[in-house]
Amino acid sequence: MFLPPGSVPEPLSEKTPDDWTPFRNRTEFETAEFFFIENQTPATQINRLLDLWASTLTKHNDRPPFADYRDLYKTIDNIPVGDVKWQSFSAQYTGARPDVAPPWMDQTFDVWYRDPHQVVRNMLGNPDYVQEFDYRPYREFSTDGDVRQWKDFMSGDWAWNQADLIATDPETHGSTFVPVVLGSDKTTVSVATGNNEYYPLYASIGNVHNNVRRAHREALAIVGFLAIPKKPHSHLALPVILMFVSFFHIAD
Repeated sequence: MFLPPGSVPEPLSEKTPDDWTPFRNRTEFETAEFFFIENQTPATQINRLLDLWASTLTKHNDRPPFADYRDLYKTIDNIPVGDVKWQSFSAQYTGARPDVAPPWMDQTFDVWYRDPHQVVRNMLGNPDYVQEFDYRPYREFSTDGDVRQWKDFMSGDWAWNQADLIATDPETHGSTFVPVVLGSDKTTVSVATGNNEYYPLYASIGNVHNNVRRAHREALAIVGFLAIPKKPHSHLALPVILMFVSFFHIAD
């Protein structure tokens, strides 16, 4: 969506006191809050309570706020603010196999992730960054000696050159360049009994200032957990494992 030249964006609109989106009313919201946050009710018990609730409303031709726990979870996932919901896919090694295959070649590995597009949209729509956000690359020079200075991501040469490349396409004129920065580290996260280990995958955008990212003001988000195959006993299998891990980490 493009604004007419010289116009300013419309101010953020405040929600009305009776807007409980995606819940239809306050009762639905408070029911979800009780089940999911306050009581942390198991799915089977949610269904049981909703069935009992429905039995008292049948004679009034009415129904409870949610049909079952799936309806409740789906509504919570559709909340337009807050964290993006988690999803997962599985990957398995399908390459060449030795005569005696190590166990990891037969295992299925789960990769948990959040939609990176939605994560980035949330960052772009965060009004807290309005004074600490660069809409275009820039070059900064000191007043003393005219010496080039670098500070935030968009002050670098790569961002400047990339914007020039993108601008060769007339269809992009008026757009904002949003570089996505990904990173991981050697911190492993054990899940459940500890049989599975994951590397966290982080994402941020280059438009926000460095101090915002360092302060973890939702400008740095975990977008995935990458499964780690168990270390092999034979060092000969390690290069194959590394190729497998690298492939399915970037395949999506």
